[in-house]
This record gives sequence, C-alpha cells and structure tokens, in this order.
Amino acid sequence: MSYTIKTHPRARHVRLRVDPVEGVVVTVPKRFDQRQLPALMAERHAWIEAVQARHASLRAARNADTLGVRPARIELPAVDEQWTVDYQHEPRSRLGFAVDADRSQLCLRLPEAPETELDARIAERLRRWLLDHARFCLEPRLEALAREHGLCFSRLSVRNQRRRWGSCSASGAISLNARLLMASPAACRYVLIHELAHTVHLDHSPAFWNLVARLDPDHRAHEAELKQLGPQLPDWLQAC
Repeated sequence: MSYTIKTHPRARHVRLRVDPVEGVVVTVPKRFDQRQLPALMAERHAWIEAVQARHASLRAARNADTLGVRPARIELPAVDEQWTVDYQHEPRSRLGFAVDADRSQLCLRLPEAPETELDARIAERLRRWLLDHARFCLEPRLEALAREHGLCFSRLSVRNQRRRWGSCSASGAISLNARLLMASPAACRYVLIHELAHTVHLDHSPAFWNLVARLDPDHRAHEAELKQLGPQLPDWLQAC
C-alpha cells in the first residue's frame, strides 16, 4: 500500500488519515523511527481499506454529472441552488466566463488549447467563481445569525481549504470555507454558529460547547455530516 509520510514538529503520536485527494497520509513526530511504519501500516490495513470503501460508496451515491473536472451541473445544497454549466469551443486565446441573466447557468467559452490544459483552466475558473459566490451567499447569513444571537465579528474572509471549514481569530475575524455551499443548510449553519461562538470563547472549552449546543442542539450530527462530505466533492474543486 502506498502512502505519504509527513513529519510534524508538534506531533506526539503517529496519525493516519485517508484523504480523497492525497490518499493515505501518515503524520509522524519529528524523531519517530520510520522503520516502524511498514508494520504499523500492516496492522491498520483493514481499517484503511474500510475507509477507502466508504469514501467510494459516498462518491458513487452522487450524480456523475456533478463530479468531473468539467461538470454539467453544480449543486449547492446549502443555498438551495443548482447551476448548469455550458461549454463552447471558440477560436480565441483566453477562456471566457459569464453568468447568465437568470443566475442559473455558467457559460464557459473554451480557447484552442490541449485538453489537459483546458481542464486545469476550467477547474481554476470554477473555483474562483465559487469563492466569489460563497462570499455573496455566506456573508449575509453570518451577519443575520450574529444579529439574531447578539454576537459580533470584525470581518469575513472566504477561502477554498481542504480540511478546515472555518476559523476565528482573537480579533473576531472569521474565515469560512467556500466548500460549505456544498453541505446541507443545517451543516453550513452549524459552521457559522461554531465560528461565531468563538468570538465569545476562543477555545474549545465546555463553555464554548455549551454555547454551540444552545444555538444548535444538533451540532454533533452536523459535524458528523461534514466529515462525510470530503469524498463527495467534485474533481474540479479538489484539483487545487
């Protein structure tokens, strides 16, 4: 079984992670004797295969039209939107991009270029659109939740990250992951609540979790849902 080894200076134990993009990742402490890894991987082989099978099952449940590098549709459950994507080859040097007047279709005009290069440019352009659209959608929702619960944040940034759904700084600056648009409305709301709760409690103390539970009684189910979302994300989004 192939795997990637990463050394982390603050790691105290060996940690295994099965990532939809990176594959099997093993994080080890700085002075760990890596000669021990083959035996460890053999011990965890069944667990790794079970996780990979679960990821494959989750992905198989998604519509193939939404998964490829050139999706026919983009589904954004968090905001109840479905976008169709139209591709047209044209004799041009630059990739053209437009959103139709109904805000339900993305139009890409493809230049003359090798197909693999086009795939990369399409994926990069769709990710840029998702970042912009996520900020457009998430900022008013975050502001509304803050007003509703008497909380306050200083500013919002939106990123495309593989493993962090959000963060909050000591100054109250919140960062959200654009991929939240592909979660359910309830799971997306949970992340916003989670980060707003950090404006009161910056740690993950019992007081923090009590506040989260008061604002979202089903937060554990929503967090579990987010852990299953990674393998279901489309290829164009994971290509970065």
